[in-house]
Formats: sequence, structure tokens, C-alpha cells
Amino acid sequence: MENKIGFYQEVEISPDCKEKNKKYAGKKGGVMGVSEEDGILYGYSIKLYDEEYLLSFDKNEVIPMGRQLTQDDFY
Repeated sequence: MENKIGFYQEVEISPDCKEKNKKYAGKKGGVMGVSEEDGILYGYSIKLYDEEYLLSFDKNEVIPMGRQLTQDDFY
């Protein structure tokens, strides 16, 4: 099983992200949701600090920053 990034962990959007997500490359935020089924990890719902809404990214488009945040940091 792959290493899954936990809820509320800080991440950065990879510069190697999909073309449609290039405007978010280098931005940071936190994991609000995880997309997985039958033990297969597909992607994450991310709340970027400077965006109002959650955005979806594939698992290879996010880089964990090693900082654990809490729900209070986002709501």
C-alpha cells in the first residue's frame, strides 16, 4: 500500500502537475479529503491557503511538507 498523506497535513502543489493545474504549482495548502478505493490511492482534495474552494489533485501532484496542521487551521 502506498504512503498516504494524512488529513490536515500541509502540502505543496508540484511543478510537474497537470497542465490544467499549472496555475497552482508551488502553492501550499492542506489535505481535506482523500480519494481511494479498495486500497488504491487516487488523489486528494486540497484547500490551498489563497483559494476559497477545495481543489482536486492526483496523488502525484502534491508534495507533503512534513507539517501537521489541525482542522482549526482551516475553519
